[in-house]
Amino acid sequence: MFHVPFPAAQTTPTPAASVDAAKDAKAVLNEVQTRMKAVQEAYTLHISFGKSRASFDPHLLPMMESFDARLNTEKRPEVRHSLLVAKLYLAPRAGTKVTPELRQEVVGEVPPTSPAWSLEPSLLLSAVGALMAEKAAEDYLTEAREHHADPRVRGLLVYNQFQEGFYGKNEKLWMGALAQLDKEYAKEPYTKEAHRMLEYAAKTAVGITAPAFSIKSLDDSKQTFTNASFAGKYLLVDFWATWCGPCRSEMPSLHAAYGKFKGKGLQILSLSFDQKPEDIAPYRADPTHAMPWNHAFVEEGFQNPLAVAYGVRGIPKPILVGPEGKILATENDLRGNNLEKTLEKFLGKP
Repeated sequence: MFHVPFPAAQTTPTPAASVDAAKDAKAVLNEVQTRMKAVQEAYTLHISFGKSRASFDPHLLPMMESFDARLNTEKRPEVRHSLLVAKLYLAPRAGTKVTPELRQEVVGEVPPTSPAWSLEPSLLLSAVGALMAEKAAEDYLTEAREHHADPRVRGLLVYNQFQEGFYGKNEKLWMGALAQLDKEYAKEPYTKEAHRMLEYAAKTAVGITAPAFSIKSLDDSKQTFTNASFAGKYLLVDFWATWCGPCRSEMPSLHAAYGKFKGKGLQILSLSFDQKPEDIAPYRADPTHAMPWNHAFVEEGFQNPLAVAYGVRGIPKPILVGPEGKILATENDLRGNNLEKTLEKFLGKP
């Protein structure tokens, strides 16, 4: 089991040296922020000339290479922390892969309370979650959540706790995190986001009647799907899009479940958020994801009244509706390996 201990305490430097190290560490972060502002301006100009996103080169590799060179000689911990976190931040923006080795190096050397994490607080979550054993990760995050000097870092980690509890159905955890968000970070965007999550989740809460819908079939222009179309059936409503990687990752599970449970009354209605209906047919032309069930196209995606009624804020979003029109299960209970387990619970063994 992989375990990364907190970095060992360093010998206390002289006050003057400590001040210089702090200034130099901050200078690294400022350099990255200044560079990224210039990159964003250049990108905006690039797009305004009608050029493609893919053809834009942010020219960040030289900066990464300079940081690598500095790390070969830099001994001061504070400066090393900034250089390492800066590398982690720049890698995906420079078009290079964030390797496990880089993540391991960062979390193995940069303390949870390092000011370097203020460059981009979400980096702390991605680095720790990708490398550390569960107990070690929680210890690291707890230290940062409780003692980091930057309230942006602390607040984001409290919000992460809320998400973990909410999606993991740990009511005590998410309610405690929400109370802390309301008390200490009431004006922050992620606190408002937490409340929106609760509001939208309530629209498809288990036990309520599924919101009414009426939408044209993608495969038969003369057919309209409504709640009544599936009365007496188990209906898996599947909000998705061909451009959505996680949606595509669910296809093997969906195909396997449909093959096993369609004989027991399971129906699937896939509601596409693609930019145009024509985007869907080429994807389904591949036999490995033919999706041999009901389809419809949702115009304007997330802004469509149907999407709003079903509280869709991200996809994939699966919802299982029972024969009486009541919602039986949602979200993680219907994804990956959980899908067949949940279907078996209601429809019986295939």
